[in-house]
Amino acid sequence: MQKFGGGCYCGAVRYQIVGPPAWSGHCHCRSCQLALGGAFVTWAKVAVDDFIVTKGEIRFFLKTPGIKRGFCGDCGTTLTYAAENKVEGQNWSADAWFSAATLDDPSIAKPKTHVFVSHQQPWIKFADELPTFPEF
Repeated sequence: MQKFGGGCYCGAVRYQIVGPPAWSGHCHCRSCQLALGGAFVTWAKVAVDDFIVTKGEIRFFLKTPGIKRGFCGDCGTTLTYAAENKVEGQNWSADAWFSAATLDDPSIAKPKTHVFVSHQQPWIKFADELPTFPEF
């Protein structure tokens, strides 16, 4: 299986995924906007066993109960997202979610949807014809 690398802005944290992402999508929720300082973030996921930190250590921030956001402690780059709870029958702990933009080649994470468009900023206009959902 092919392996892909990624990491933070300063290079202190590096990771490797096995195979291309199983899913990727744009999240417009207000929590992601505030945490990343942008109008939306593109998340991708692989099986938890297929995400390996190869250099440094991911630090975590917990604000919302059951949500862990991982970042580089040196440069602050957001790297990961983890939800401890199950959402509509999906066990989120079985997957490793990471910011697609942190891949060395982000083009391998082809977004399939826009989620939380109920929080979408009014100055964002979609031109990609991907499906949209008010929540996840």
